[in-house]
Amino acid sequence: MNRLLFFALLALAGCIKAPDVVIVDRHSLLEEQAAARMPQAQSEVAQAGLAAGPAPLTPGQLARSGWQPDAAHDAIAALYSGWADETQMLDQLLLRHCIGEAKDASLISTLDACSGAIDLADVGRRLEKANRSRRQIWLYLQQQRQRTSDAEARAVWRQERQKALVCGGWWQKDDRTWEAKPCP
Repeated sequence: MNRLLFFALLALAGCIKAPDVVIVDRHSLLEEQAAARMPQAQSEVAQAGLAAGPAPLTPGQLARSGWQPDAAHDAIAALYSGWADETQMLDQLLLRHCIGEAKDASLISTLDACSGAIDLADVGRRLEKANRSRRQIWLYLQQQRQRTSDAEARAVWRQERQKALVCGGWWQKDDRTWEAKPCP
């Protein structure tokens, strides 16, 4: 009887209570971040890539400024010579179907169709750089043509890019399927 009275007093005093039950019907923030579902952060990163940078100068502009070629000139030339290599590497990835020209006019990874081994980090870096350059071009097109939306600028770019795409390059059709660009 004493024991029963003791447990009754404990229950009335609040020492014993049922645990809180929480039912979660969606992923936690940490789980969403781990799954890389952060559209706002992705948008911020994309916009950060549009920051202004140095403008390329022609040899005539450099000569008029009084600048004399030296070791710095050679370093600048080496940086710009890498651009051709970058374009050739992207073309090779397009031909191997490791990347593709997406319907939204950006380059995306298409690893499921890729032939051969690739360095994922290197491909990711190249895609980021190429898409950042494309966003700058689309922004320029919007500024040149007043009242042009981002979608219209991308459509103009996509039409021109399709003409210049390497023969056999991976291209996303309007129905979102992929095909190699036919060769003439």
